[in-house]
Amino acid sequence: MPYYDVSIPLRLKTLTYYYEENRDLAGFVVKVPLKNRIYDGIVLGKRESLPEGITQIKEIKEVIGKAYTEGFIEFLKWLSNYTFSEIGSVLRVTFFEEILKFLENKRVRSKKRERIEKKGLHSDLKVNDKTLSKIINSLGNYKAILIHCPNIYYEIVLMTEVIKRLKDEHTVILMFPEIKDANLAFSLLPDIYNERSVLLHSEMSTSEITSSVYRIMENRAKIVVGTRSAIFAPLKTLSLIMVAEEGSFPLKEEQTPKYNATEAAIMRAFIERCPVVLLTQMPSTTSYFNVLSNKYEFISDFDIIAHPQIRILRQPYKKVFHPDVLLAIKINYKEGILITVPRSGYSLIRCVDCGQTVKCDKCGYSMIFSKKGLSLECFRCGIQKKTFTECPYCKSININPIGTGIEKILEEIKSIFPSEDLLLREFDLTSEEIQGISIIQTAKIKKTFSPQFKYAVVVDFDFFLSLPDYRATEEAFRKVLLITQLVKQDGTIFIQTNNPENKILKFIRDYNFKDFYLQELRHRGQIGFPPFAKLVKVTVKTKKNVSAAIVDEIKRVLSNHIQEVLGPFKAPIDRTYIFILRFKNKKEFIKQTKEALTELESFQSISFSVEVDPVTLKI
Repeated sequence: MPYYDVSIPLRLKTLTYYYEENRDLAGFVVKVPLKNRIYDGIVLGKRESLPEGITQIKEIKEVIGKAYTEGFIEFLKWLSNYTFSEIGSVLRVTFFEEILKFLENKRVRSKKRERIEKKGLHSDLKVNDKTLSKIINSLGNYKAILIHCPNIYYEIVLMTEVIKRLKDEHTVILMFPEIKDANLAFSLLPDIYNERSVLLHSEMSTSEITSSVYRIMENRAKIVVGTRSAIFAPLKTLSLIMVAEEGSFPLKEEQTPKYNATEAAIMRAFIERCPVVLLTQMPSTTSYFNVLSNKYEFISDFDIIAHPQIRILRQPYKKVFHPDVLLAIKINYKEGILITVPRSGYSLIRCVDCGQTVKCDKCGYSMIFSKKGLSLECFRCGIQKKTFTECPYCKSININPIGTGIEKILEEIKSIFPSEDLLLREFDLTSEEIQGISIIQTAKIKKTFSPQFKYAVVVDFDFFLSLPDYRATEEAFRKVLLITQLVKQDGTIFIQTNNPENKILKFIRDYNFKDFYLQELRHRGQIGFPPFAKLVKVTVKTKKNVSAAIVDEIKRVLSNHIQEVLGPFKAPIDRTYIFILRFKNKKEFIKQTKEALTELESFQSISFSVEVDPVTLKI
């Protein structure tokens, strides 16, 4: 009697059922009984004998139809194994409900996504013909190509130009970290591709998503454009996958299964034996390491267009702006100047005597001082309190503002132009025309498709280099490149820093990516961080009234299986602790982590989640 492993889209382990007919049902949707109910599930494969320890087995009630190819099933199994998630949890993100409706012949109103209006775009931007040819010539076999692009718009145009050169039968996934980029790419496809292309992202209505999935299942849609979930498009064959901004944090799913869409794209391409093209203005250090290791082919189109000049200036001790910056602001403010600062509010507050910066009692993050309301606020926890008249740590009254926030910049600009009718505002990316001086918190900067400023000023840049994250310098470089997209090619970006001799800043000034990555890789190799190690983040939450000793017991269990366990670190959420598992032998990390997690599952007083390659190590 043939037995079949079936996954139900719930947080359950794989279950085994029997079926009277001896058929190859891998990838088929079936109806199966579970706890007095009938559920829909996917057959993962056939087995000749029952799993060990099972004596009773139920029958598959009905076979509905084939949903996924065997290659896609293999991809789902890999994702489940790699993210330490039940395969049922993985199944839930694969458009299973829409596919089920299709197989059950449920009618759906055909609804296409309207294409957006193409405003303010570089219609004359030309892509590199050699790059196009290399992508087209790679079709037919697995290959990973990393393309260093000058900006996000070049990435989008390159993708659409590739589509124009493909044959009608080729199937492609174009994946973006952000919805607006997916919408733009979809709109740039010529009208002749209307019937062959679909969108997939979370802002679409249920009927729009269902309509897109139906067209894929009917083999009418060959081009899938979307965000990270597009990697689960149920295409029967796959010719090419292209991923924009390959190192971008939004490509990482924060809910279970916590997959990295770039890694998922590489694995699906490997399984489907098709090329995967990674595009980005700022390659991740890990991707560049893969270039040096001959895992990726590297193409640099970064210099295909000109980039703004970058100047590194010393941050004045008492003043906000360097004299050169001040001169540029006074002379050119009507042409459009962008000023970015690392924080909102006025500044931080620090005690001169003990050197302590006022921090949040709950999470330990520095609190932002607002001069307007004479208040302190933690933007992580949302806690607000009145400002102190004395240091909360040593009771000294010698406490002063330190650093620069948006309020301080506004105050400084108004002092520079006391009598001017100045156009001064907090920057809004939706503004069609930028004049005067715009101010924005650096973290809120978003990419744009048309440069609008003549000058940009980055105040207190050291803040980004000092963040407690091993990727701080990479992300600082990425922020500067994001600003270059807002500045005209003949413009200038001023970076103010307390350490203008820093090698990293010189690499950024010269757009010297090669030496930057070599320096970064040397540093990461010395401290044992990716790509020279694998990191797994385990977040544990204890139940109420559980002894604090349970945390030490968890650490003991993890340490029994894993050589290096960092933590526990107390998270801002009550009764929540974080452990970082580090594996220098990357081949062993799945086996060892599974062993540890299996033992943790026996703890009745905790719940936990797991994240491989965590987006942030901040606690």
